[in-house]
Amino acid sequence: NCFILCFKGKSDEGTDTADEANPTSTKRTSRSFIGSFSKRKKKASKFKKTSSCEDTDTDQESTSSGSRAPLHHNKKKKTVKLSRALSDLVKYTRSVGLYDTETQANCSWQVSSLSETKAHQLMQQKPTSFIQFNQRQLSRIYPSSYRVDSSNFNPQPFWNTGCQLVALNYQSEGRVLQLNRAKFYSNGNCGYILKPTCMCEGPFNPNLEDPLPGRMKKQLVLKIISGQQLPKPKDSMLGDRGEIIDPFVEVEIIGLPVDCCKEQTRVVDDNGFNPMWEETLVFTVHMPELTLVRFLVWDHDPIGQDFIGQRTIAFHSMMPGYRHVYLEGMEEASIFVHVAVNDITGKVGTHKKAG
Repeated sequence: NCFILCFKGKSDEGTDTADEANPTSTKRTSRSFIGSFSKRKKKASKFKKTSSCEDTDTDQESTSSGSRAPLHHNKKKKTVKLSRALSDLVKYTRSVGLYDTETQANCSWQVSSLSETKAHQLMQQKPTSFIQFNQRQLSRIYPSSYRVDSSNFNPQPFWNTGCQLVALNYQSEGRVLQLNRAKFYSNGNCGYILKPTCMCEGPFNPNLEDPLPGRMKKQLVLKIISGQQLPKPKDSMLGDRGEIIDPFVEVEIIGLPVDCCKEQTRVVDDNGFNPMWEETLVFTVHMPELTLVRFLVWDHDPIGQDFIGQRTIAFHSMMPGYRHVYLEGMEEASIFVHVAVNDITGKVGTHKKAG
């Protein structure tokens, strides 16, 4: 039983999103498409080759042996991104309606699709029953039809109850997709992550204050030491007039409800190049297998705060010791931290801040 990477959206949009990081690949793909369309059009009309822009661009990408080779290569390059084993698995599953989580038959090949509204109701009313239902068959959660702007819901509560497929609108970048990337990056982005053993058999209620009594908990000790080359906010009011940021770091724990919390460091005035915090934040985590750790850097402002950058990491992907946490989408900006994880027993506070 596992969590499976699942997106919701048009395939064309997915192709555009995936190719944004490689402009050369995007240009080559668009040229080959135009060239292919041009050839089909010329074949149908039986016109001779002309000096159109489409033909010129296509010829530049072609080899002396003809243009069919690069076209075939590009088409093949697209298909290898798919997992054949996962694709074949679809043939052996069957979509069914969800009538009752407690009485529905035990059929591991069935997939029940629920809107986020229906799934949220089940989580609140019958969390244990819903988890046991997800132990017997697959469930897919999709965004509400009211999300006409392609916004996203928080996937973490559905992961907490063992839902295998949580479909997201991947054309809407933001916090939710950042959590989703961190979740599946812990397994090399291969597309699935095994669920914790306690969620695959036996009763489990993620909403309890102590969902796993008697189980050893983890203590995460983060010393936020310094920052390096932190940029100005993208929507800076002063623009190019030389604003100097006043940065601080916020650490958010995302997982079971009992583990969710956030703490922040003090503000360092007028230093985005190499601010020093030297502060320690301590968190207690009941179920690290489901936990994400989110680092956010903010610019303190008298009338609010401006977002600088973030990096979200799965708990088990954090290596102990001194580490640079690079902000996502930035080459040089990072925060320097020390990570320590300890085993603890007994009832303790969820988090604390040390100077």
